[in-house]
Amino acid sequence: MVVKNFSNGAKYEGDWEDGKKNGEGTLYYADGGKYEGEWTNDLRNGYGVNQWANGDRYEGNWKNNKKHGQGKLFYANGGKYIGEWEDDMRDGEGKNTWSNGSRYEGSWAQNQQHGQGTFTYADGGKYVGEWASNMRDGYGVNTWSNGDRYEGLWKYNRKNGPGTFYHADGTKEVGVWTDDSIDNQSNDVKEKKTKKALSKNGIQFKGFWLNGQPFVVVLMPKSSDCPYLTLAREFIVSLKWNKSFFDRGHDHCYCSHCYKHSWHDVIEAGEGKYVIPRGWVRLGLHIDPVLLKTQDVWNKWIVTFHGTTKIAAQSILTHRQFCLPGDTLIDGTKLGIRPGHIPNQNFIYTSPTIAYSSGLAYSPVYDFHSTENDADYLAQIVLQCRQMPDSFQIGPETIGAGKNEICPHIPNSKIEYFTDRRATLHAYGLLVRFRQKN
Repeated sequence: MVVKNFSNGAKYEGDWEDGKKNGEGTLYYADGGKYEGEWTNDLRNGYGVNQWANGDRYEGNWKNNKKHGQGKLFYANGGKYIGEWEDDMRDGEGKNTWSNGSRYEGSWAQNQQHGQGTFTYADGGKYVGEWASNMRDGYGVNTWSNGDRYEGLWKYNRKNGPGTFYHADGTKEVGVWTDDSIDNQSNDVKEKKTKKALSKNGIQFKGFWLNGQPFVVVLMPKSSDCPYLTLAREFIVSLKWNKSFFDRGHDHCYCSHCYKHSWHDVIEAGEGKYVIPRGWVRLGLHIDPVLLKTQDVWNKWIVTFHGTTKIAAQSILTHRQFCLPGDTLIDGTKLGIRPGHIPNQNFIYTSPTIAYSSGLAYSPVYDFHSTENDADYLAQIVLQCRQMPDSFQIGPETIGAGKNEICPHIPNSKIEYFTDRRATLHAYGLLVRFRQKN
């Protein structure tokens, strides 16, 4: 414990090592603000609370002097943001409440509302749907405080494309919109044009199987949620698993419609990086809040993927721990060692890329019929996990890929992780992918 007074009027009280702020400490700024928390080499790193002279206050995680990870920012004017941060910007999932009572809850990218989200206006109106750069963009439903409602496509915050406007008096306008105005053609022509536009604007989800074969799933939006996410939820219902497994607040869609092509393929999580599971949908899973807090899971543990079968995944969620070879699953069968893995050694296998974990050796394909869409699909599941750093060994691929590149971001020689420590691995999402059957 040291006390340091600086020439600019600032004062520091706390741990000091190698001539720098290191450990726990409090810095009192000359302007009246202060930071109390963790330090690394004179930089705010880890958990800390920063109070600015203007009254703003941030409580959460820091990385290299920037807000990064989970955190809460309370504005002096009464507004607040609670959610994920990256590089000092709101980025990820979060909820922002403004001083006038308006609030937004959903996805953010570089400080802007971007992706799926719900905006509730101070006057009681609401928009539920897609966003791009702080504007309604894509499919969404806007309800005004006077009872009017629009369901359809948006562009640059205006009604653009096929949509239906329901007036509070019971009348409605159905057609194709341009910059908030409906065309003036007859209803019959409107109906034909709308159907043609809907066909043209059907949402296509593109992806590739591990062998490189492309596939496309075409769905029409029937609700404010992404239809690919809606399809995944229907699939989960068909499994008849215990509803208490799931945490809908952590659902996230990585389809080509929700997770844009221009967005990052590899991002940081905890003390490592992972490859975004493009083309998949995550159904959030409950995770022990005591574990989250005591182990600082969201900020220190890395993201990995675990390919699995339906029965093994259900066993993992039921018993609240991952299965090792030799364990008895809930159907009475025993989990064996997969061909290609180390014989007579019991390990749990994960990977930093879903391109590997979704290989058929780990994640078999299941038939699924959607009654909502009256269509047949092939479905796969993979668990999205948080794994303790340095708790596993790293090895090469074991599925027979040889020199064929599995993932452009991870070399085949370092693509598989294995551990026998169950407590160092926890699932927080069930990822699902679909391919429409011919």
